[in-house]
Amino acid sequence: MIISVNTLNSKINTDNQKLLASLYKLYSESTPGYQYFAAYKRGHWDGKTHFITKSGKFKTGLLPRILEDLKKIECYPEIVYESEDCTSELKDWEIEGFSYYDYQRDLIKIGLDRKRGVIKSPTGSGKTLIMAGLVKALHGKKMVLLFNAKQLLTQSYEFLTEVCGIEDVGLCYGEGYIYGDIMLCTVQSIEKILDTHMEEAEVLMVDECHEFSNGKTTLAAIGSFPKAQYRLGFTATPPSDIIPKYNLEGTLGPIYSSVNTSELVKEGKLAKPIIQLLDLPYSASGVDEDMSYLEIYETYIVNNEKRNNLIKDIVNEIKRTNKRARILILTKSLDHGRALENLLGSGEVQFLEGADSISERYKSISRFRRTKGSSTLIGTKILQTGINIEEITHFINARGMKSEIATLQALGRALRKHDSKPRVYVYDFLDKEKYLKAHAKARRKHYKNEGHEIIIL
Repeated sequence: MIISVNTLNSKINTDNQKLLASLYKLYSESTPGYQYFAAYKRGHWDGKTHFITKSGKFKTGLLPRILEDLKKIECYPEIVYESEDCTSELKDWEIEGFSYYDYQRDLIKIGLDRKRGVIKSPTGSGKTLIMAGLVKALHGKKMVLLFNAKQLLTQSYEFLTEVCGIEDVGLCYGEGYIYGDIMLCTVQSIEKILDTHMEEAEVLMVDECHEFSNGKTTLAAIGSFPKAQYRLGFTATPPSDIIPKYNLEGTLGPIYSSVNTSELVKEGKLAKPIIQLLDLPYSASGVDEDMSYLEIYETYIVNNEKRNNLIKDIVNEIKRTNKRARILILTKSLDHGRALENLLGSGEVQFLEGADSISERYKSISRFRRTKGSSTLIGTKILQTGINIEEITHFINARGMKSEIATLQALGRALRKHDSKPRVYVYDFLDKEKYLKAHAKARRKHYKNEGHEIIIL
């Protein structure tokens, strides 16, 4: 058996058709909702996502996983690399004014040694500094750093250029374009760098890469750049479901980590979370059995007066006992955020939404930080990632969602260290209504799996 390896795609060459058929079956997974697709109903598709074709083709990032599986049956294929090796002498990756933690050095070395993979680093662990170290080490190569949000791009651009002093850095997003051999680009504006970077970039880095693991457009973007032998993604929460996980590994490579959130808390690098789950009573009286998820969510979370008033009571109690509290409240919908804003008093809170410009967001966050007394900030998904507010002392997760990524990304907003807080207090809700009960149990499991202590109130 010979495996021909190229930058983007590889192929298993063998006359053992039985083995190929076994790999084709092993590397397949039922596609969510497959039973509703016309192609499945007509018998034109088996309803599965296949990561190895019947002829043995696969995305190159899956090679380590495939070799491990072949090793189990004592099969050791010859590997033939068809791409020209672009390895050259690496630059010094120390950045003036910063001292790397051991785990940051480990992850930078992994990225440089393995060339491709997903770097898993907890929120608040200095992921942007790790990226900066890699950029500095690879300086002189043409690079693309992809982002899914303009705010993340602009923050990274400022850090690389103004804080780290790295030169030849450009940016590309909706209304902004500055050329640089190192190009920071949103995936929505990738067409603007097709002529300058798509065929020539030797390095591809993808920030918050879990957000690229499912969409057709985002997957196509990170599956491009045929000369980019350095292909690295960064996330605190890589997907655990097989299809997005293999999508990400196929285009980038295996997942690497050297430290988890609870270890960083023990080492004093992140604030210790005191997670308090409020055990709410079941209030639907059986009527939720015939309701859709959307109806249940609107009734028992967005417009639930008892639940919302409980949030108000929590905020008031925090303010009574902590004159310098910084309280973050996350909601899933704008309607819920506005309902809580009205309940708490619109003049008493800062409310961020996606429609706000970056300058408006910065002004609201600045007011939240600099208020002399306690302050409250309400936001939706835009506050889940990319917002760096170390001063948060209390976090209320009002959303009621089940996603592991959404739960841990949101928690990570509050864990950043600050001189004003040795710990951060987290409030979540054990809802009891249909769908919501299962979602609450899932969030509890996510907190527990991260090694955090949980208090039931």
